[in-house]
Amino acid sequence: MRSSGMAVADPYRFLFEDHSLGLTITRDFGTDNQVHEQVMQVRREGGGESSFAFDSYSFHYSMLYDGQPVGAMTATRPVDGEVDCADVYSPQLMTRYHDCLVSTCKFRINRSGCSSLKTLRTMVREFWRDQVNLGSRLNLINADKKLASFYQRIGYEVIEGSDFIHPTLGTNSIVMMMSADPHRRSFCTDIFASLDDILPMQDVVTSCYATPMILS
Repeated sequence: MRSSGMAVADPYRFLFEDHSLGLTITRDFGTDNQVHEQVMQVRREGGGESSFAFDSYSFHYSMLYDGQPVGAMTATRPVDGEVDCADVYSPQLMTRYHDCLVSTCKFRINRSGCSSLKTLRTMVREFWRDQVNLGSRLNLINADKKLASFYQRIGYEVIEGSDFIHPTLGTNSIVMMMSADPHRRSFCTDIFASLDDILPMQDVVTSCYATPMILS
């Protein structure tokens, strides 16, 4: 499956609800909508810059706990516009997987009355469940190096030698990736297992790097 530009008939989607947890997750596209307003609220609570040019052509995911915004994530596809920190990603990777790639950033989960691990896991799973339906098979992130082990537990792999200083945040950062590969341990193995067109992580590494790293 391949993604096309923003040709989603209805960019707003109600993705998840669990009354016992008090959680709901919604998705919308662009900036002129309530979901983006909720995402901005979560960002502002985290401090720092809260508005970015890519917001206007990105998907935004908002998690509410008892009706209040507690989680946010932004997802940009190259088919819709330039992703955050595009110049730090492998040109071969960006070209080869242009049609099925999505880059996420500004991921934040604030404290709530629900377990932080449960909210985190739910947000990641619903993002992936939504994006695979749109044709995405590879997710790139740029993460603070101090959080690399945290993202590895989710299922992301560090791209060796990708260290850089984030131009906006000034943090020591590293590039990580996760593909729709049901044979690798992740929060989303069961979601990927239902796909007819999986993307093995080792294929991504082999095809895009002159000296492919060996995945653990």
